[in-house]
Amino acid sequence: MTDFTPLPEASRQQYLSAMGIDSWYPRVRLPAAPEPLVFDLDDTDYAAPPVETGSVAVQPVPETMPATAQQPAEAPPTGPASAADPGAEPAGPQVVRSKAAPVPRFALSLSVVGDYLIADTLARGLSQPTDSGQQLLLNILATLGVGAADVRTHHVVQWPLFTNRKVDQGLDQARVYVDEKLDQFIRQYQPSMMLSFGAVMPKLQGWQQPQGEYGDLPWVGLPSLYQMLNEPMKKAICWHRIKPLVRSIDRPA
Repeated sequence: MTDFTPLPEASRQQYLSAMGIDSWYPRVRLPAAPEPLVFDLDDTDYAAPPVETGSVAVQPVPETMPATAQQPAEAPPTGPASAADPGAEPAGPQVVRSKAAPVPRFALSLSVVGDYLIADTLARGLSQPTDSGQQLLLNILATLGVGAADVRTHHVVQWPLFTNRKVDQGLDQARVYVDEKLDQFIRQYQPSMMLSFGAVMPKLQGWQQPQGEYGDLPWVGLPSLYQMLNEPMKKAICWHRIKPLVRSIDRPA
Protein backbone atom coordinates (compact mmCIF):
# COMPACT_ATOMS: atom_id res chain seq x y z
CA MET A 1 0.00 0.00 0.00
CA THR A 2 1.39 3.40 -0.95
CA ASP A 3 2.02 5.99 1.73
CA PHE A 4 -1.07 8.19 2.08
CA THR A 5 -1.36 11.31 4.20
CA PRO A 6 -4.99 12.15 5.01
CA LEU A 7 -6.13 15.68 4.23
CA PRO A 8 -6.26 17.79 7.41
CA GLU A 9 -9.81 18.30 8.62
CA ALA A 10 -9.53 22.10 8.40
CA SER A 11 -8.47 21.92 4.72
CA ARG A 12 -11.19 19.36 3.93
CA GLN A 13 -13.86 21.60 5.41
CA GLN A 14 -12.44 24.59 3.49
CA TYR A 15 -12.61 22.70 0.17
CA LEU A 16 -16.15 21.52 0.85
CA SER A 17 -17.20 25.06 1.72
CA ALA A 18 -15.63 26.44 -1.47
CA MET A 19 -17.57 23.88 -3.53
CA GLY A 20 -20.80 24.76 -1.76
CA ILE A 21 -21.15 21.36 -0.08
CA ASP A 22 -22.69 21.39 3.38
CA SER A 23 -21.73 18.62 5.79
CA TRP A 24 -24.73 17.43 7.77
CA TYR A 25 -24.86 14.67 10.35
CA PRO A 26 -28.11 13.58 12.03
CA ARG A 27 -27.77 13.41 15.80
CA VAL A 28 -30.62 10.94 16.22
CA ARG A 29 -31.76 7.92 14.24
CA LEU A 30 -34.10 9.11 11.51
CA PRO A 31 -37.41 7.26 10.98
CA ALA A 32 -36.92 4.04 8.96
CA ALA A 33 -33.15 4.70 8.71
CA PRO A 34 -30.92 1.61 8.32
CA GLU A 35 -28.22 0.67 10.80
CA PRO A 36 -25.28 3.10 10.62
CA LEU A 37 -22.31 1.93 8.54
CA VAL A 38 -19.75 4.00 10.44
CA PHE A 39 -19.03 3.37 14.12
CA ASP A 40 -16.54 4.82 16.58
CA LEU A 41 -13.81 2.33 17.41
CA ASP A 42 -13.12 4.30 20.58
CA ASP A 43 -15.89 6.21 22.39
CA THR A 44 -13.68 8.40 24.58
CA ASP A 45 -15.05 11.94 24.51
CA TYR A 46 -12.70 14.90 24.68
CA ALA A 47 -13.47 17.46 27.34
CA ALA A 48 -11.22 20.50 27.49
CA PRO A 49 -9.58 20.67 30.94
CA PRO A 50 -10.87 23.56 33.06
CA VAL A 51 -8.59 26.55 33.48
CA GLU A 52 -6.83 26.70 36.84
CA THR A 53 -7.32 29.89 38.85
CA GLY A 54 -4.75 30.41 41.56
CA SER A 55 -4.45 27.24 43.62
CA VAL A 56 -7.85 25.85 42.70
CA ALA A 57 -7.52 22.17 41.85
CA VAL A 58 -8.66 20.92 38.51
CA GLN A 59 -11.91 18.98 38.82
CA PRO A 60 -12.47 15.92 36.65
CA VAL A 61 -14.99 16.46 33.89
CA PRO A 62 -17.83 13.92 33.91
CA GLU A 63 -18.35 11.97 30.74
CA THR A 64 -21.21 13.16 28.58
CA MET A 65 -23.94 10.70 27.84
CA PRO A 66 -24.71 10.17 24.17
CA ALA A 67 -28.08 11.29 22.95
CA THR A 68 -30.65 8.53 22.96
CA ALA A 69 -31.43 7.42 19.45
CA GLN A 70 -35.02 7.73 18.43
CA GLN A 71 -36.59 4.44 17.48
CA PRO A 72 -38.47 4.55 14.18
CA ALA A 73 -42.18 3.89 14.35
CA GLU A 74 -43.16 0.45 13.18
CA ALA A 75 -44.82 0.49 9.78
CA PRO A 76 -48.03 -1.50 9.42
CA PRO A 77 -47.46 -4.92 7.88
CA THR A 78 -47.96 -5.15 4.18
CA GLY A 79 -48.97 -8.26 2.35
CA PRO A 80 -50.21 -9.39 -1.05
CA ALA A 81 -53.31 -7.75 -2.48
CA SER A 82 -56.52 -9.41 -1.37
CA ALA A 83 -59.12 -10.76 -3.72
CA ALA A 84 -61.59 -8.17 -2.43
CA ASP A 85 -59.43 -5.39 -3.93
CA PRO A 86 -59.39 -6.05 -7.67
CA GLY A 87 -57.71 -2.72 -8.44
CA ALA A 88 -54.64 -3.47 -6.34
CA GLU A 89 -51.49 -4.51 -8.16
CA PRO A 90 -49.93 -7.84 -7.18
CA ALA A 91 -46.95 -7.56 -4.88
CA GLY A 92 -43.63 -7.92 -6.68
CA PRO A 93 -40.67 -9.98 -5.50
CA GLN A 94 -38.99 -8.70 -2.34
CA VAL A 95 -35.72 -6.90 -3.03
CA VAL A 96 -32.91 -7.90 -0.67
CA ARG A 97 -30.12 -5.35 -0.40
CA SER A 98 -26.68 -6.55 0.56
CA LYS A 99 -25.25 -4.86 3.64
CA ALA A 100 -21.90 -3.12 3.32
CA ALA A 101 -19.24 -3.93 5.88
CA PRO A 102 -19.37 -1.53 8.85
CA VAL A 103 -16.64 1.10 8.71
CA PRO A 104 -14.77 1.93 11.94
CA ARG A 105 -13.98 5.55 12.65
CA PHE A 106 -10.93 6.51 14.70
CA ALA A 107 -7.84 8.71 14.86
CA LEU A 108 -4.59 7.08 15.97
CA SER A 109 -1.43 9.08 16.66
CA LEU A 110 1.71 7.02 15.95
CA SER A 111 5.15 8.17 17.00
CA VAL A 112 8.57 6.93 18.02
CA VAL A 113 10.09 8.60 21.07
CA GLY A 114 13.49 7.25 22.04
CA ASP A 115 13.17 3.47 22.12
CA TYR A 116 9.37 3.55 22.48
CA LEU A 117 6.76 3.15 19.75
CA ILE A 118 3.68 5.11 20.81
CA ALA A 119 0.16 4.28 19.58
CA ASP A 120 -2.09 6.98 21.05
CA THR A 121 -5.87 6.79 20.54
CA LEU A 122 -7.23 10.30 20.03
CA ALA A 123 -10.53 11.11 21.68
CA ARG A 124 -13.66 11.25 19.56
CA GLY A 125 -13.81 14.44 17.51
CA LEU A 126 -10.06 15.10 17.53
CA SER A 127 -7.92 14.98 14.38
CA GLN A 128 -4.64 15.89 16.10
CA PRO A 129 -3.28 15.45 19.65
CA THR A 130 -4.07 18.29 22.04
CA ASP A 131 -1.45 20.23 23.99
CA SER A 132 -2.73 18.83 27.30
CA GLY A 133 -2.66 15.28 25.94
CA GLN A 134 0.87 15.71 24.59
CA GLN A 135 2.06 17.17 27.88
CA LEU A 136 0.67 14.22 29.81
CA LEU A 137 2.35 11.84 27.36
CA LEU A 138 5.69 13.63 27.83
CA ASN A 139 5.27 13.44 31.61
CA ILE A 140 4.75 9.67 31.37
CA LEU A 141 7.71 9.24 29.02
CA ALA A 142 9.89 11.34 31.32
CA THR A 143 9.56 8.64 33.99
CA LEU A 144 11.00 6.25 31.38
CA GLY A 145 13.98 8.49 30.67
CA VAL A 146 12.88 10.04 27.35
CA GLY A 147 11.40 13.40 26.43
CA ALA A 148 10.40 15.77 23.64
CA ALA A 149 13.98 15.95 22.33
CA ASP A 150 13.83 12.20 21.65
CA VAL A 151 10.85 12.37 19.24
CA ARG A 152 11.98 10.66 16.04
CA THR A 153 8.81 10.57 13.93
CA HIS A 154 5.08 11.22 14.13
CA HIS A 155 2.07 10.34 11.97
CA VAL A 156 -1.70 10.48 12.56
CA VAL A 157 -3.97 7.85 10.98
CA GLN A 158 -7.51 9.13 10.44
CA TRP A 159 -9.90 6.37 9.49
CA PRO A 160 -11.80 6.04 7.21
CA LEU A 161 -9.35 7.37 4.63
CA PHE A 162 -11.89 7.98 1.87
CA THR A 163 -15.48 9.20 1.67
CA ASN A 164 -16.30 6.78 -1.16
CA ARG A 165 -18.62 4.13 0.30
CA LYS A 166 -17.71 1.68 -2.45
CA VAL A 167 -14.14 1.40 -1.13
CA ASP A 168 -13.63 -1.39 1.40
CA GLN A 169 -12.66 0.36 4.63
CA GLY A 170 -13.85 -2.21 7.13
CA LEU A 171 -12.12 -3.38 10.27
CA ASP A 172 -9.77 -5.76 8.44
CA GLN A 173 -8.59 -3.07 6.04
CA ALA A 174 -8.06 -0.66 8.93
CA ARG A 175 -5.91 -3.23 10.72
CA VAL A 176 -3.83 -3.87 7.56
CA TYR A 177 -3.23 -0.14 7.07
CA VAL A 178 -2.22 0.47 10.69
CA ASP A 179 0.01 -2.63 10.67
CA GLU A 180 1.84 -1.36 7.59
CA LYS A 181 2.51 2.03 9.20
CA LEU A 182 3.71 0.39 12.43
CA ASP A 183 5.91 -2.09 10.56
CA GLN A 184 7.45 0.80 8.66
CA PHE A 185 8.34 2.57 11.92
CA ILE A 186 9.65 -0.64 13.48
CA ARG A 187 11.95 -1.36 10.52
CA GLN A 188 13.19 2.22 10.31
CA TYR A 189 13.66 3.11 13.99
CA GLN A 190 13.87 -0.31 15.71
CA PRO A 191 12.05 0.58 18.96
CA SER A 192 12.31 -1.82 21.87
CA MET A 193 8.71 -1.55 23.16
CA MET A 194 5.25 -0.30 22.22
CA LEU A 195 3.09 1.77 24.53
CA SER A 196 -0.55 1.56 23.44
CA PHE A 197 -2.90 4.24 24.82
CA GLY A 198 -6.66 3.84 24.54
CA ALA A 199 -8.92 1.30 22.84
CA VAL A 200 -8.08 1.43 19.12
CA MET A 201 -5.07 -0.92 19.03
CA PRO A 202 -6.65 -3.54 21.35
CA LYS A 203 -9.83 -3.55 19.25
CA LEU A 204 -7.94 -3.71 15.94
CA GLN A 205 -5.67 -6.52 17.12
CA GLY A 206 -8.13 -8.38 19.36
CA TRP A 207 -5.94 -7.95 22.45
CA GLN A 208 -7.55 -9.25 25.64
CA GLN A 209 -4.66 -8.67 28.07
CA PRO A 210 -2.94 -5.44 29.18
CA GLN A 211 0.38 -6.58 27.74
CA GLY A 212 1.81 -8.98 25.20
CA GLU A 213 3.77 -9.01 21.97
CA TYR A 214 3.14 -7.29 18.66
CA GLY A 215 5.18 -9.52 16.37
CA ASP A 216 8.52 -9.53 18.14
CA LEU A 217 7.89 -6.22 19.90
CA PRO A 218 6.58 -6.29 23.49
CA TRP A 219 3.71 -3.93 24.20
CA VAL A 220 1.96 -2.52 27.26
CA GLY A 221 -1.65 -1.33 27.11
CA LEU A 222 -2.45 1.89 28.97
CA PRO A 223 -5.63 3.95 29.47
CA SER A 224 -6.45 6.73 27.03
CA LEU A 225 -4.55 9.95 27.71
CA TYR A 226 -7.86 11.82 27.52
CA GLN A 227 -9.47 9.54 30.06
CA MET A 228 -6.51 10.09 32.37
CA LEU A 229 -6.92 13.85 32.05
CA ASN A 230 -10.47 13.58 33.38
CA GLU A 231 -10.30 10.53 35.65
CA PRO A 232 -7.42 10.45 38.17
CA MET A 233 -7.93 6.73 38.83
CA LYS A 234 -6.90 6.03 35.23
CA LYS A 235 -3.52 7.58 36.01
CA ALA A 236 -3.11 5.12 38.86
CA ILE A 237 -3.73 2.24 36.43
CA CYS A 238 -1.16 3.69 34.05
CA TRP A 239 1.46 4.04 36.79
CA HIS A 240 0.84 0.48 38.00
CA ARG A 241 1.52 -0.88 34.51
CA ILE A 242 4.63 1.15 33.72
CA LYS A 243 6.19 0.77 37.18
CA PRO A 244 8.07 -2.43 36.16
CA LEU A 245 9.56 -0.50 33.21
CA VAL A 246 10.75 2.29 35.52
CA ARG A 247 12.30 -0.24 37.89
CA SER A 248 14.15 -1.94 35.07
CA ILE A 249 15.63 1.42 34.05
CA ASP A 250 16.68 2.26 37.63
CA ARG A 251 18.15 -1.18 38.21
CA PRO A 252 21.98 -1.00 37.96
CA ALA A 253 23.53 -2.97 35.11
